Amino acid sequence: MRSFPLRVTLTLVGACALAGGIGLAVAGLFFLDGMTGNITGEAVGILIDIAIVSLVVERVASMQRRREWDFAYAALIESAAATFVDIMRLLYVRTSPSSFSANVDRYEEFIKIAALHASTLRSNIEGFATALAPEAHSLCRRTEQRMLWMIDRLAEPPRAPVVEDRYFSLMNGVAEELLAFSRKEGGRRYRNERQAIDAALLAVGEFAGGSDNSRNLDDLWRYRLSVQSELLRSTQVDSGYAVRGIRDDFDNRYSFGYFLLDGRLLPLACATLRSA
Repeated sequence: MRSFPLRVTLTLVGACALAGGIGLAVAGLFFLDGMTGNITGEAVGILIDIAIVSLVVERVASMQRRREWDFAYAALIESAAATFVDIMRLLYVRTSPSSFSANVDRYEEFIKIAALHASTLRSNIEGFATALAPEAHSLCRRTEQRMLWMIDRLAEPPRAPVVEDRYFSLMNGVAEELLAFSRKEGGRRYRNERQAIDAALLAVGEFAGGSDNSRNLDDLWRYRLSVQSELLRSTQVDSGYAVRGIRDDFDNRYSFGYFLLDGRLLPLACATLRSA
């Protein structure tokens, strides 16, 4: 969250006024009397009032900035997570034989969804720029640019499954940065979503891949679908509309959880590709 000069100014004014009031009070108590003492007493009262008002205003302003940052963070991480999950879907379609067979006809639809979420991410970064600390803004821009590059590279529908390990490596790096950002700023939501993912992984069991490269990625895709289904089953909210997958999640309610899941599985995918 950005550190505003106003906060420092109000704190300094309040602290100086408080210190000045205390100093005058001590001086009036031991060294001043009569009219001078009365004037000093009035000055002490004024300085104490200034100190109280300054510190109260600073506290209220700080709480308002926190609320603004919480709103900005929620919008940013949801759009970043949705874009990330879209790209991972494209990667799985391109590299997993079973996913390719089931989803290649919808590849252009997936590209459009990814582009839409990426556009929302860019809009959120620009809209909340004043609420972001420089390092947070830099991280958001950097991860956005990398994901836009990925969408551009993956725009052409594949003709057959093909393993592209550099793309998995790049997305693993993006995941690490976004996960670090989420751990730092996500608070209760991050903890709750992480617990839900942990529970789903525990319910499904540990991943065990096959013996060759493409087979391992195919198994990883199937494993992800199993965990995704368990996550939906255990966290589905009765809203009158059944969410069967990220495609139906028009509110981006589950995108962050799916992102955390992909963040867990990407190191496995990268390790599989390195050992091939």
